Amino acid sequence: MIAYILREERVGGYWMSRREGRATELDARQYAALCHVHDSRWDDGARARTVEAARRDPMVADLVSRAALDTTEGWAAVRHVPAEVPPELLPADAAAAPKRIYFEITRRCNLRCHSCFNGSGLPMHDELSMAEIFDVNRQAYELGVFEIRYTGGECTTVPEFPAIVADARAKGIYVSIGTNGVYSDEQLDALPDWGVDWFIISLDGARESNDAVRGKGTYDAVMRTLARLAAIENRRVRLNMVVARHNVAAVEAVAAVCERHRVDSLNLIPLRPYGRSLARLRNDMFQQSDFYDFIREVNRLRKAFPKVTFSTTIDLLDPEEKTSHDLIVQKKTTCAAGVEACVVGPKGHVYGCSYSPASFPGSMDREGHEIFVAGNLRDDELRTIWRDSSRWAVFRDLSRYKNSKCHSCGHYQVRCSGSCQIMSWHRLKHESNEVAGPEGIAEFFDPYCFVDLLEEEESTADLGAPCGGAGMDGF
Repeated sequence: MIAYILREERVGGYWMSRREGRATELDARQYAALCHVHDSRWDDGARARTVEAARRDPMVADLVSRAALDTTEGWAAVRHVPAEVPPELLPADAAAAPKRIYFEITRRCNLRCHSCFNGSGLPMHDELSMAEIFDVNRQAYELGVFEIRYTGGECTTVPEFPAIVADARAKGIYVSIGTNGVYSDEQLDALPDWGVDWFIISLDGARESNDAVRGKGTYDAVMRTLARLAAIENRRVRLNMVVARHNVAAVEAVAAVCERHRVDSLNLIPLRPYGRSLARLRNDMFQQSDFYDFIREVNRLRKAFPKVTFSTTIDLLDPEEKTSHDLIVQKKTTCAAGVEACVVGPKGHVYGCSYSPASFPGSMDREGHEIFVAGNLRDDELRTIWRDSSRWAVFRDLSRYKNSKCHSCGHYQVRCSGSCQIMSWHRLKHESNEVAGPEGIAEFFDPYCFVDLLEEEESTADLGAPCGGAGMDGF
């Protein structure tokens, strides 16, 4: 069984632990040291010498110890994925391959949530066949992809779902699922046998606020699922909550659910005007000041629930916060879309983010589709699509597509990934009276960003006051 992946990058590499669901970045020297240990794994004398040399680096020494890389048996669980091309031919503005693939294996769903960003419900015409789905697993394996997150729709409605997961696990891929957690009794009984490493389950509030958005009875169904998962050893669970005016008061109730069911993290996603939310919840979106107040509340809840990791976008109030709590994607320069991760849609389209126009291949926004879709697996291999940065310009060419205000902001690439190109495109096409093309994306600023409110507070704060102004927020 593959437990670890050692993957080469343009510079250095990554060490991926399936057991932890964690990718560790290696510099060129660290990657070379592990390669030397790997190459000498069958010769006891050579291995002992290279292990001793490699242990001079504390990080490498820790990896050697935890994975028993000083033994032949330890290396039997490691898969080395060197680049099959010279490193200089790998992308200079992205990972050598996706670290994570969000794989929408269907748009079929057993719910009709008001906040659904891609309007799931019925399967799309001509969705990928089972053979094509298994081929995506194959391509991910060959590229050394660390994680596949099966989503939808509701991925568990696909009858062959357990076989799809088993195939990915056999290839050493870390398996997570984005799911609504509303399962039949038979599915609940089968949960321990699915082989899923990480469950990301949607919950949008306490019973009343959740069921108003996701459907009557869904809260209780998720509670049954969480109780079942809590009884499974070595399971990892996160709750996703789409937050807006209608349910912001229920964030604490969801945090309490996390604590009660030993859920390790809560991802708070501000409502975006995509998919079904455009018709059902558009007026519930936060204004800038609303989002500012929401982040204040998040910081309060971090203290009240210390065992729960809270993550959200544009988290500027805590100087200790960082761009990513994710154990695989780092968001060092921007969000992971098209740089560290990609989406494979149910018809084979490959794109950076599910919120983009790429999620709607039949929409009238043909220009948006052209900008955000990088290719289709029915036409090209994932390797070809990923390594062609011209296909991913909207996510990788940050000088062209990231708002200029971000580049001069002290929070950018420290605790914030910067403006969202997809949100900018939406505002450009739906809220602007001007006719403009993709070059206008960088002109629109994320409406949730409240850095200017911070600047206003700092400029008016009584700096002599013991608890005054922005000081209350940790600045």
